[in-house]
Amino acid sequence: MHILFIADASTIHSYRWIKYFSKIKGMKVTWCSMTENTMPELDNVEYKFINKKNPLNLIKTIRYISKIAPDIIHVHYLGWNGFLSLFFPKSKIVLTAWGSDIVVNSQKWLKKLILQKMVKRASVITCDADHLRKKLVDLGAEQENIKIVMFGIDKETFTSDRIPFDVQGKNLKFNVGSIRNLHPVYDVITFLKAAKIVLDKRQDVNFNVAGSGPDLQYLQNFVDEHDLKNNIKFIGRLDSSELYDFYNSLDIYVSTSLSDGGIASSTAEAMLCARPVIVTDAADNREWVTDKDNGRLFDCRDFENLALIINELLNDHQSSQKLGLKAKKTIMRLNEYNNEMKRMLKIYHEI
Repeated sequence: MHILFIADASTIHSYRWIKYFSKIKGMKVTWCSMTENTMPELDNVEYKFINKKNPLNLIKTIRYISKIAPDIIHVHYLGWNGFLSLFFPKSKIVLTAWGSDIVVNSQKWLKKLILQKMVKRASVITCDADHLRKKLVDLGAEQENIKIVMFGIDKETFTSDRIPFDVQGKNLKFNVGSIRNLHPVYDVITFLKAAKIVLDKRQDVNFNVAGSGPDLQYLQNFVDEHDLKNNIKFIGRLDSSELYDFYNSLDIYVSTSLSDGGIASSTAEAMLCARPVIVTDAADNREWVTDKDNGRLFDCRDFENLALIINELLNDHQSSQKLGLKAKKTIMRLNEYNNEMKRMLKIYHEI
């Protein structure tokens, strides 16, 4: 079987998906990307860069794909990548919606029209949330063609060797962390406002903010204004090799996002590391986190309640550790990388 992926070569999500299938015996994999490859090289994968700014290069790519005639063309992200799939009406097309590609693009009439053409032509469409499936149906996709397939979290990578709240020594502090990007939709200011309330009462906590984005200066100004620099650190964007150490250092993980596709990868990674998670009651988070059972939920932008929950977890380590252990079981059952990719392989064979 020959699968040609049209997917962003600068993201770990595309890389991990394609890596799995590059190792399957009898599988030939080609990877076309409109971004330069910043991921490690993969054996048994032919890579081709598509320069979308150069019409001639785009035409050559279309001819190239037609010539090699893959059995399946699998498109990740229904923006420019999905648009390219329209040039192969006779091919078996698999589309994977990432979330913002259909939520945002469907609000603009021309992009919505193109989305409708994409989803109607696809043999199979995958997404990772029920609300995205409903959106795809609204766009004209057939219900039976839509499959829920998670990107999956690798248990070999995200199995922590440290129990949360296992802090020893008088000068060591507990770590509460956020790793959502610094964009308005992730509402990291709510995390900082909650941190301020916690720090007004105790100083045995560090708040670590990972990620990058346009809100950085605004967030730093808040920290400076309230003199919180000793306890709040901005550690920047982390690459894939640094993620495990970040989660392993945490005692509590927080996501203040106002919207998600399915469960955020960072939330699932923290859960697999057995960290107690506190996430907004937004999108499909309630499908993954049951309050006071395998994590905690709070209303979007409610920094006062978030601060209250952080303090509750800091004050009851045993209960917090139980939340983390149940969180790990949830991900192992519903979002483990190898299990999800096996499901995807079955779908490839079926079509």
